[in-house]
Amino acid sequence: MNELKLSEKKQFFNSIESLYSAGFSYTDIFQTIESSSVNINIKHLARIFRSGIEDGLPVTDIMMRYKDIVGPQYAMLFCAGDKSGKLEDAVNRIREEIKRTENLKSSLIAALTYPTIMLLGCIGVFIFCQSFFFKVFDVMYTVGMCPTSKTILFITTLIKVIIVYGIIFCSVYYVANNKQVYRKIIDFIVEKTPLAPFVNNIYFINFFYVLSASYDAGIPIMHSVELASTLFKTKQSTLGMIRVNNVLKNGGDVASAFISAQLFSPFALSQIATGEKTGRLGQAFKDVAQDYEHQLQNLLNAFVAWLQPLTIVVIGIFVAYLAITFYNRLYGGLFNAL
Repeated sequence: MNELKLSEKKQFFNSIESLYSAGFSYTDIFQTIESSSVNINIKHLARIFRSGIEDGLPVTDIMMRYKDIVGPQYAMLFCAGDKSGKLEDAVNRIREEIKRTENLKSSLIAALTYPTIMLLGCIGVFIFCQSFFFKVFDVMYTVGMCPTSKTILFITTLIKVIIVYGIIFCSVYYVANNKQVYRKIIDFIVEKTPLAPFVNNIYFINFFYVLSASYDAGIPIMHSVELASTLFKTKQSTLGMIRVNNVLKNGGDVASAFISAQLFSPFALSQIATGEKTGRLGQAFKDVAQDYEHQLQNLLNAFVAWLQPLTIVVIGIFVAYLAITFYNRLYGGLFNAL
């Protein structure tokens, strides 16, 4: 079963929260969702949960087993809420997380739509000019080109354009669906490009929100960190969290453990140290998550502010190249013809 879409996750958890608030048992909750939902994926997932509960499995075990379908961070938040008896609060936090993800996704789509369309258009125009227009132009002042040859060349050019677009779309689809390749690309972005803070902040936000909910649910800090650490997918972050877990297992304090990761901002480390000393570690984790969320929004605003002017510059260079090539061949062809 494939991962649910954001809208499906939102519907799934909203249904659980509303039925749980009405006093339904977990068996009745998932049976009701299964019978009332018109979404095939949600219906199938509810059937899996109902069957597992009827077989005697705890709902938290089933949720963690299918965490890749409902979203790892949402599954962990749900389990933390169930263990603490604050499921409604946990689902509200899940709803906020989904809304934040939706806003981030819509902002990225809005920022990338125009540059992507322009880039794809430039690729098509470049191939068309190089494979058809300029070739026809080159022979216009010499032997000329018969209509049949022009038609064949035009069709061949269109096939080239379609093939190139097909390769681009298939490559994007392959990367999006191949987890190993996707992780290698994410590792490259984090280790080699200026986009590292953008990617890291997304992971840090989810990590600290889950860590906050788990700790507030009464789960020991070592187990909370181990649970939340599974959200990290990059090599750098994974190694950092191994160091954190090792320090905690050896009896080190929480602040020292997070310092050893060499991942987090000075503000995050300061908040964690303060929260540990004052006994408000759960709130400290939540404050750190909100700080990273604020940083992410600032990065996104800066990215959008620079992207469109940069796109205009790139398009301008492309148009200049076409104009220079056109006039060079125009006057060069005239001189050769004379």
